[in-house]
Amino acid sequence: MTEIIVPIKNLARAKQRLAGILTPDERAGLVLAMLQDLLTVIAGLDSGRIRVVSNDDDVFDVARRYDSRIVREEHPAGYNAAVALGLAEVPQTRNVAVLPGDVPLATEAEIAALIAPVAFGRPEVRLVADRNLRGTNGLFLSSADLLQPAFGPDSFAEYRQSASQTGSGLEIVSAPGLAHDVDLPVDLDDLAAAERHNATHAFLHGIGRAADLRVLERGAA
Repeated sequence: MTEIIVPIKNLARAKQRLAGILTPDERAGLVLAMLQDLLTVIAGLDSGRIRVVSNDDDVFDVARRYDSRIVREEHPAGYNAAVALGLAEVPQTRNVAVLPGDVPLATEAEIAALIAPVAFGRPEVRLVADRNLRGTNGLFLSSADLLQPAFGPDSFAEYRQSASQTGSGLEIVSAPGLAHDVDLPVDLDDLAAAERHNATHAFLHGIGRAADLRVLERGAA
């Protein structure tokens, strides 16, 4: 089975690019709702241990409800450092996948395709790109030490190059739901309009009355 790492920022610093339309409490609530949706989907799969990496107790409260292992960042140093901290806890002989916490439209089938295990000793990388085909919204490694974390604006190309340099097999997984992360107001627009009745959808429509979100009004129309 494949171990899964989910890094989550401290809620006080999460989703800063939504600060113009969501209050700090609303941004925190959004992050927790999206994490709940992701863990709910993973819970339906035959996966290995889920490790949630963060330094936020509210994040850990959600993680514990899904029997996730808590990996506490004592000194947060960015997303890649959080991923590295999670990878360090995974035995090198185990398959491992990294998933972002802000993909509430990800489906069981998409994540199952990403995390399908491979035999030890067969180096393989799988990738799911974001909607712009630049960032990486899903990373599978056949062993925890196969590649160094390199998430960022152009990580999709960087991971492909790294896989080639290490002689690893490479598979690009098509996953429209997993590709849909949430960073900008337009992303909220799409979520509000999606016919996916999960915790994130309920949260967005619940705060529509308190936030200046015309995107939500269009989504509910």
